[in-house]
Amino acid sequence: MANDKDCIELLHAKDKPESSVNWLSIFAILVVVVTFCCLIKLGFWQLERAEHKLKVKQQRVAQQHVVLTSLPTTNIDNRWNQRLIKVSGRLLHQYTWLLDNQVHNGIVGYQVLVPLFLEDEERLGVVNLGWVPAPLERKFLPLLERWPGAHAVIGRVHFPSKNPYALASVASNDWPKRIAQIDLTEMAKEIQQPMFDLVIRLEPSSEIGYDKSWRWSNNMTVDKHRGYAFQWFALAVTLLLLSSYFGFRLIKGV
Repeated sequence: MANDKDCIELLHAKDKPESSVNWLSIFAILVVVVTFCCLIKLGFWQLERAEHKLKVKQQRVAQQHVVLTSLPTTNIDNRWNQRLIKVSGRLLHQYTWLLDNQVHNGIVGYQVLVPLFLEDEERLGVVNLGWVPAPLERKFLPLLERWPGAHAVIGRVHFPSKNPYALASVASNDWPKRIAQIDLTEMAKEIQQPMFDLVIRLEPSSEIGYDKSWRWSNNMTVDKHRGYAFQWFALAVTLLLLSSYFGFRLIKGV
């Protein structure tokens, strides 16, 4: 009886590690499958983003010579971004904002933004007149020019992005005002006038304005999206090959 009992306990002792190994194997397989699916999904997501960027780029190329003659009032989104526009209006220089900490060719300066009064429009436009260097001392503001009367404003539609890490603008009743970022809602409140939810960046050939060497943010190009997709797919294939190799070695060892 004692020998039978010892045999039973020995059999149970052998079963426990085997059961533990089985559960560990199942868990490892699940991790591999889930990770593989996620990598494949990320790859296809990057391909979808590349296709979307390509369509947007093709639309911009097709529309680059189509000139808007009024500011868009409905369905305002990135489809209008960088569209060429030509309107006539009067610059309200008494309300001038200086977008702070704008570096151009290694020199710190400001971008100058001024409201634009448009005939037959209830809202004001906003024109980015370009970049000016900042004085050496922070307490001074740059000397700005004025272009009185009505002008033909030729530029491209720009939707300024908000920087969540930008410092809050210093409240002031004096003009021009320094601002940390372009917040059209806040700017409209400051002058108590409704504004369009976009900015006109003057064309470099425009007769008015300052330095108009614009940098259009387009960090993620079509080729970058495709490159990231290739990386995700390559990681998925590598994971599959490595897991298959070690799984085969484990089975062969057993």
